[in-house]
Amino acid sequence: MTAAELAALAENPWAFIEPSADAERIENERFCLTISPSRVWGGICRLRLRPEQVEEAVGELRGLTDGVELVTWNVGPSATPSGLPERLRELGLGDPGPPLDPVCAALVLAKEPPPVDGIEVRRVGSFGDFLTGLEIILAADTWSEGGAAGERRRARENYERGQRRGGLQWLAYLDGRPVAYAEAARSPVGLYLGGGATLPDARGHGCYRALVRERWDEAVRLGLPGLAVQAKYHTSAPILRRLDFREVATIHTLQ
Repeated sequence: MTAAELAALAENPWAFIEPSADAERIENERFCLTISPSRVWGGICRLRLRPEQVEEAVGELRGLTDGVELVTWNVGPSATPSGLPERLRELGLGDPGPPLDPVCAALVLAKEPPPVDGIEVRRVGSFGDFLTGLEIILAADTWSEGGAAGERRRARENYERGQRRGGLQWLAYLDGRPVAYAEAARSPVGLYLGGGATLPDARGHGCYRALVRERWDEAVRLGLPGLAVQAKYHTSAPILRRLDFREVATIHTLQ
């Protein structure tokens, strides 16, 4: 693992994350597209287009993702041509729905974060644990009614897919109560952090930091001592910077 590889994971995660066996991956010199099972979600990243290719590529990707419930475009500083987010907006793409932000920070960590006392962290071991984590996620951020309903509807599928990928999901407990949830995904160069949240009334006790440390320990166990993440500038990014995460890119997210 090199610093450049970890930064590339943070900028274009879906090009590196190991997809589940039943996912669809289309990768070429112009883009990387991942489509989840049942065509619930599609992720587009690592866009390398010439100016005259943009409109054609958007049409092609719209065709490939026809019928996919939610398609997210991830555009970082290495994407070409310059000004690509603006070009994509001109072609009809727009801001993502909550809880995503239209602009976020790509950050990496390549050294051991400090331990956190007083917080118990357990691996998600059942569908019931996963549902507990899902409700924490939905309570911790602003979700549309339809978005929350969709997450609940897809809960069993998402849980089973996560189990097939190694079950990298955790709950953090404060005074015996599950109050925070986090997950991660493997890649050849490190772990990518996703799906983290803490209940509003449990914030400020170190649960988020404990879950970061747990995922670092998991990365070490897997021989991948490096973490990458895309984080909101006004919530998780400041916490991660205090843990010595380094910002490597600004990411535009469109749907």
